[in-house]
Amino acid sequence: MIDIQHKVLKKEVEIIELLIGDDALRQIQDNEFISDWDNIYDLCPWATVFQKREFVTSWYRIYQDKYVPIIVSAKNNGRLTGLLTLAKSNDKHIIGAGGNQAEYQVWLAEDSSNSEFIINALSLLQKQFPKAAIHLKYIPYNTPIGCIKTDPYWKSRCMVQSFKQPLLVVDEASLTRELKKKNRREKLNRLKRLGELKFERITGTDEFASTIEELAVQFDFRKGATVNINPFKDDPFKRKFMLALFEHNLVHATILKLNDEIIASNIGAMDNNWVHLQGLNTHSPFYAKHSPGILHFLMLGKLMVEENFKVFDLTPGGDSYKEDLANHYENAFELTISNPSHILSKNLQYKLIKYIKLTLLKAVARKTFIKDFKKATWNTSERIRKSLRSSVTDYITFIYPAKQDRVYSTYCHSIIKLQNSTIPINKMSLEDLLDYDGREAWQTRWEFLEEAMRRFESGERSYTWAEGGRLLACAWLGRAPVGGPAPEGAPVLRGIYCHPAGRGRLAGFLAAAAGEACQGGGELYATAREAYTSQALEAIGFTLVT
Repeated sequence: MIDIQHKVLKKEVEIIELLIGDDALRQIQDNEFISDWDNIYDLCPWATVFQKREFVTSWYRIYQDKYVPIIVSAKNNGRLTGLLTLAKSNDKHIIGAGGNQAEYQVWLAEDSSNSEFIINALSLLQKQFPKAAIHLKYIPYNTPIGCIKTDPYWKSRCMVQSFKQPLLVVDEASLTRELKKKNRREKLNRLKRLGELKFERITGTDEFASTIEELAVQFDFRKGATVNINPFKDDPFKRKFMLALFEHNLVHATILKLNDEIIASNIGAMDNNWVHLQGLNTHSPFYAKHSPGILHFLMLGKLMVEENFKVFDLTPGGDSYKEDLANHYENAFELTISNPSHILSKNLQYKLIKYIKLTLLKAVARKTFIKDFKKATWNTSERIRKSLRSSVTDYITFIYPAKQDRVYSTYCHSIIKLQNSTIPINKMSLEDLLDYDGREAWQTRWEFLEEAMRRFESGERSYTWAEGGRLLACAWLGRAPVGGPAPEGAPVLRGIYCHPAGRGRLAGFLAAAAGEACQGGGELYATAREAYTSQALEAIGFTLVT
């Protein structure tokens, strides 16, 4: 049970009220409070859609088993003059309502002169949660935060970091020029030659609900490959929350389709003539060489002009495509409130990390070095953990792997008789690849998905076999490189992976995959590194080339 706590601090005619848990959930159903919230949102100059009542209350309700809601409000002569919506998942951390799904986290006030509210609100929160750190990320650029940074008491209890906020101020002429640039035009024409290309805005709830399922897989695949997270797979409430936002008309959803296949999309929160990148954006790895994501963003910009939106907020972050699209910049802020010793420690840590990053970047002169180093460190630590629970045989195989793949070949007609395998295989299935179980392999899930993305982008095709939410086997069809044992350009099944639970039926899977790869007839090659893969290939008619 959530303890219900309710504290009031009176100062002149202003009343500051703190509501926690069930009290907060009851408050958001009060008609007078609802009306007051809508009013102060409309009056606040720095309000974003992430402070809008429908956004916050939807998140509170859907995530109430995971986060405890906290509401701090101020009234002056019965009129709501300040509002701060927060949440906590434990006793040490308090965050802005919406968590990582609220790109901007900030309080509401009638105007910038009302700095008294946030000071009093933080005082009340600190009394109630003396051991907790309050974290707001990001605070919009036009929010008056000077009162916190300069106040003698809070100066030693706050840490403010500045982040570049890239914006695309929509202008039809500049967007048209971008789309007419030679490289954009060529990519657009190549896509059109592949079939019917359509840019659409989703307006119906049923269509949105069905589309989000497909986009969730694309989104998780790319995030898994680039930053090792799976937002939808790891958060069972995310789909429900996004659907709630769409039903409240707080989401702007567009897709780019090629022959009815979604190749790019953007679902972003919207309000006050702004569309925010926060939400999800995807592009199909199968068409990466055509840059469908960037083309979609430019088409979205033109649609925003037609719909009278003013700004496409690309949100803080170091992604290169944001730099390519942005034509204006502001500064957003991250605010941490805690005890002086914690803030001192965080400041020293931040300065040290910043110094190390700058030093390394100067020495290496590669922008991606820090990301690459973090990724390598994480993958190495994962393999060390696996080695501690592996058998001696598996460990020796990992330490002393085969020096090179063995190459096999067969003629397609010799495996036709094996196509009656009962192994159900899928082609180009991102969903199957997301079911890779890195606990049973030396290659981590991050490495596996990153490699899969590279293979797709280079034009390879995947064949997968998954059962019960687990990837049992995978093989890739590509073309032989120059100078190898196979003729240049010959079809090759490679990158063969098999989960221990599927090794007994690996031959059946490879027979089915080879049958699919041999649709054009001729000779088919395959590569194997593990002994069990070689045995499976030989069992279905492949012979060793080298």
